[in-house]
Amino acid sequence: MAWRGSEYSFRQAQSAFDLISLLQACDDQTLTTVGGSNLVSVIRKNACRFFGDSDQASYEELATICLDASDGAEIATAVLVANTLQKGLWSKDTKEFAEAAITRIHDGPQVLRAAILRGLDTIEDSIIRYEPASYLLPKINRCTRHIDDVLPALCQLAKGMDLHVQKSVSQADYGDRADLHLEALSAVLESEDCRFPKNEAWFPSEVVELIAHVPSTQGFVECTALLLANALPTNDHMGWFEFRWERLSDAYNQLPENVRNTILAGVRHLYETDKEFLSYSGRKDWHPIQAPEGMIPINKPGSQ
Repeated sequence: MAWRGSEYSFRQAQSAFDLISLLQACDDQTLTTVGGSNLVSVIRKNACRFFGDSDQASYEELATICLDASDGAEIATAVLVANTLQKGLWSKDTKEFAEAAITRIHDGPQVLRAAILRGLDTIEDSIIRYEPASYLLPKINRCTRHIDDVLPALCQLAKGMDLHVQKSVSQADYGDRADLHLEALSAVLESEDCRFPKNEAWFPSEVVELIAHVPSTQGFVECTALLLANALPTNDHMGWFEFRWERLSDAYNQLPENVRNTILAGVRHLYETDKEFLSYSGRKDWHPIQAPEGMIPINKPGSQ
């Protein structure tokens, strides 16, 4: 298969990052049961990538597990998909191995299943072809968490903006019509879903957007949460967060844990529900291992 360009695209790096993270979270006993002690080394030391002849036996064992749809085939598939995303050795037959293991993938843990399918989608979308793309289990949801599990936490975080911060935010556009911004912002925060007024493209979204650009600004976290609460229901039709993730991913990942997970869960939902999210990024340093600060960590269901 041929990737577009020599660098990792965002979606290639993110898909690989997700699988590597989930596989490295497995205990050694589980991994050894599936693919022997060498599989542990492949996952922990090689980040799920096959480099040379010493890995061939492990690769062949995983391929056989997939073809036989044996116990652990979902883990074996995840490793093979991660290897292909990273352009490792013996990666051309990954889709066929996944198709053979489809029942195990379908019945596997939801978070791992979603990550495998996102990885396979990324591989499929990267292939230059003349026929339509064919996706594995196309009707199965690719999301780590349901939107109804993400939105309430974002609204709660946004509603933590007290009156002092609201007044500060309302002044963000050089003080222009700050009274109108403050009135609109207060109304949005008092609403149940924190949605901006329909057919209103300026109040209070303009000042919220401005504050959500600058991590050092008072209200940055709350405005980011508020912007996400309005982006998720529309798949970010305004394009607020592709731009922000390219420039602010490091800042998001460095937020205090009590707010970081909520913000990242919102960004992750945009990535997982929109196949065009950062598909055309001009940034060249995306990497699942060497630049993990640019990746969206997996915030599993039940965690905040």
